Parts: sequence; C-alpha cells; structure tokens
Amino acid sequence: MVKNKLDITFANEQEIMSLIDAKSFDEVINFSKSLGKIIVLTRGEKGAIAINGDEVVECGIKEGLKIVDLTGAGDLFAAGFLHGYVNKMSLKDSLDKGTEMSSKVIQQIGARL
Repeated sequence: MVKNKLDITFANEQEIMSLIDAKSFDEVINFSKSLGKIIVLTRGEKGAIAINGDEVVECGIKEGLKIVDLTGAGDLFAAGFLHGYVNKMSLKDSLDKGTEMSSKVIQQIGARL
C-alpha cells in the first residue's frame, strides 16, 4: 500500500518499522528514499522526520511543555503538516507546523483546539 497507493504516508516510528518489517531506523530511511513519495514519521521525543526521495528533513520537539493528554497529537501533527504542504511550504516548515499544532493539543485535556 505504501509503495503503490499513497502519495503521503504518516506513521510513527514503531508503525513504519512494523509495516515494512525493518530492523533499524536506517532501513526505514533507505526504504522511504526509494519510494519517491513523501513519508512523514513521528518519533516521540526524537521529533519528526519527512522523507521525499533523497530529501530527508528532521524537526525537533518543543521544549518545556506541560504535557497533559496525548489524545489527538498525531492527528493534529498530520493536520499541521498538511496545512503547510497544501500551502506550498517546504518540508521543514510543514514539519514545524505539524509540531506546533501537536504541541498545542497535548497541553490540554481532549483533542480540541
């Protein structure tokens, strides 16, 4: 499905490793580069990464947040990234927008902004 049906794939690190049966994150990077499609991966406290062909862009986490509830973090991250992407922002700026949105939702109870 990742190879043939999707233009953009969102996953967390554990999901993508399981999906492609990877033993290391380097395998994930190499697999993603070979697709020629956008793969966006969240890595918890390691931040997030977007891969599009040979372009690999990383984004760190927001520091000093009071994390209350993780509900909706992935959905808001994807929404923020897609907002950037459809508005012709770079992969880096799109990752930053996703991080900004997910950082807001985890500082409150419930998945609403």
